[in-house]
Amino acid sequence: MNVRAFLILFASMLSGCIASRAQLYTGMSGLIKNPSAEMNDSGDAVIAGYYLNKHFTPGNEGDRIGFVSHGKKYDTFDFSVALTPFSWIEIGYTFTLHKTLAQGATKPRYNQKDRFFSIKLRPLKEGKYYPAIAIGSNDFIGSAFRRRSQSGTGAGYFANYYIVATKHFTPRGQRFGVDLGYRYVPVTYGKRWQGVVAGVTWRPKWIPNLRVIAEWTGNEVNVGADILLWKHLFLQAALIDCRYFSGGIAYKVNLF
Repeated sequence: MNVRAFLILFASMLSGCIASRAQLYTGMSGLIKNPSAEMNDSGDAVIAGYYLNKHFTPGNEGDRIGFVSHGKKYDTFDFSVALTPFSWIEIGYTFTLHKTLAQGATKPRYNQKDRFFSIKLRPLKEGKYYPAIAIGSNDFIGSAFRRRSQSGTGAGYFANYYIVATKHFTPRGQRFGVDLGYRYVPVTYGKRWQGVVAGVTWRPKWIPNLRVIAEWTGNEVNVGADILLWKHLFLQAALIDCRYFSGGIAYKVNLF
């Protein structure tokens, strides 16, 4: 999918009704690929599906690790569930379709899954003069030796740990958010996303329920937009490296 597809989906969002704040590929709150210190409301539960362009996933063309099959990267999909039991904690579970060549097959197929848990804690809620602070991790359960060995070629394709701060400003009715954080990636095939990450969001005064996003992931700039429609249907569309479409859909409900 290309820029044209992105613009079509973006335009369809303009009829939205309430605010949103999701990093939809994990079902958690956040930006596109970056985390944020924003949290979903207490009791929110999310079931999501996401299309991941090959530029979104770990591994490089020609590698033998990451989302690479026979030397070629490929697009894939993931599915997730997430829950915010309290305003200071979010937990999630994601599985991503993995393409391999099964015994006797002639072409790689989506016959495996990469699974991981996510967690985010917010020890400091945003105040008038100071930002919210959150710490968290994706894919933090598993063999520490395999993930942090010198080769870094074990499981844990999306493994990372982060700390992030988020602050909002409302000049003349516009709402801007600024995110600044640091992400540590323990596996070699995701190292290009390690380091300082940053993002900005904008909710225009005339369409306050629409969120426009730009982020620096440590490797590339992503742009996108998202919205929650009719209280439950969530959409996100993004351009990875400002060129490659990724996006998803989710169902969101409050259990409290």
